[in-house]
Amino acid sequence: MALVGALMAGTACGKKAIDATPAPSSQQQPGKTPKLPKPPRTPRDKYAAFTTQQIYDIAVGQSRKKSYATARETLQKVLGRTDATPELIAKVHLALADAYFYDGGILNLAEAQSRYTNFLTFYPNHERADYAQYQLGLCYLKQAASPDRDQDQTRKALNALNKVKTSYPNSEYVGASDQKANEAREILAEHEFRIGRFYFRRRGYVGALERFRTVLGSYPNYSRKDQLYLLLGRSLLAVEKNDEGRLYLEKLVAEYPQSRYASQARDILKQPQTPTANGH
Repeated sequence: MALVGALMAGTACGKKAIDATPAPSSQQQPGKTPKLPKPPRTPRDKYAAFTTQQIYDIAVGQSRKKSYATARETLQKVLGRTDATPELIAKVHLALADAYFYDGGILNLAEAQSRYTNFLTFYPNHERADYAQYQLGLCYLKQAASPDRDQDQTRKALNALNKVKTSYPNSEYVGASDQKANEAREILAEHEFRIGRFYFRRRGYVGALERFRTVLGSYPNYSRKDQLYLLLGRSLLAVEKNDEGRLYLEKLVAEYPQSRYASQARDILKQPQTPTANGH
């Protein structure tokens, strides 16, 4: 009897063990391999069916709509194609420089400046080299500091703009480059004048004279020449160069009779001359 009871107990335990085995999942059927996720699709090149010239034309249209970042991306596609001609590649490089230039901002201007420079290096005889030279000058000029700061960029702008006339005398950009060059000269003249005025106010007349003479000799079209004549004349009088000093005061009265500085010059000229060590 004891043996029969043990066998019955073992059978019951086995049944419970079988009942405790988890049923197969409804999502994973026995005998089937689970599905793997699909790899991401490679983006289709929407310009694959276009010629390089057509892609270039699309990029030009994007630039005209001021979508400069998009235009740059489109132009890069031309450079990535093996069927682009050397002539088209040159046009793409110039268009890329333009897309950075007209996008604005210090970083974009610096990038445009680099690209115009490279264009002129690799394509010095290109039919649009004069345009690239003019644009290079504008890049420097747009980065020029105020007259009381360092003028390295302004000097580079002046040199680049002057080169339009010297290197491409028949260019349609000569007139525009001359106008921009005059803007650069005005900034440089103002820079020198402010330094001279700084010396003048601190009675450093020798240093002031050096700066004022630089303005007069290098930038004859300086817009504030009336004030320049006054301070130059007064500086000369201060170092006892009376004749030359009075000459500039007289020029001020004669050339700018309506200037507020002309009245100051008249008052100084009315004063009796102080004899110098040379008797003048």
